[in-house]
Amino acid sequence: MLRLFIFIPVLILDTVIHAAIVMVSGLFNPYSRFNSALMRSWARIILFAAGVRLTVEGKENIQPDTSYIVVGNHQSHMDIPVLIAALPLPIRIISKKELFKIPVFGWGMRAVGILEIDRSNRKQAIETLNRAAEIIRQHHLSILAFPEGTRSPDGKIHPFKKGPIILAINTKISILPVTVSGTYRILPKKSLKLRSGRVKVVIHPPYRTEQLTLPDRHRVVQEIHDIVASKFEENYG
Repeated sequence: MLRLFIFIPVLILDTVIHAAIVMVSGLFNPYSRFNSALMRSWARIILFAAGVRLTVEGKENIQPDTSYIVVGNHQSHMDIPVLIAALPLPIRIISKKELFKIPVFGWGMRAVGILEIDRSNRKQAIETLNRAAEIIRQHHLSILAFPEGTRSPDGKIHPFKKGPIILAINTKISILPVTVSGTYRILPKKSLKLRSGRVKVVIHPPYRTEQLTLPDRHRVVQEIHDIVASKFEENYG
């Protein structure tokens, strides 16, 4: 409980300061490398305050100056700062619309070009994916998506949805599967308990999509799910 009382003020101050800066810099270019660096700075402070000890395996699987559709399992709100800190990529996120309603945090998300998706509105979700494709092409960024659609309620990996896979197939951009272990224990869904501990991110080899077509999507969804699950350590931390 003591760590939570330390973490919350740091989270608020960290978010307010970084959001204020990106709301100014975002007026010029939300997708700038400067804003990407600010996101990484924000994430590292969050992890330090939470007592997260981060281990990253597989950085050699990332090619410099290459865009990816990054696809990973979703255990906790801590997954976002973990992956922003862990991945040596300029990255933007497809995030659920509810997070944009949080004062300051939501404003900062918009200022750095985070994409809002309404999971209950199929038309709007497709528009978000189309916008993600434009961003990748124009700004040479990578896009992070959690195909489970929401945080795991029990710490297990649940079935993946097709949206991020369709985006990868349509854009012919490689999928970068990542596995996150340990964040569920640190900050479970619907819990105010915050525990320090270890988190591991495994970056898998890219899954190429150049030869894929839309009918392949069901097979690819399952294959990516199995790749992510293959390195998941449920009791890590």
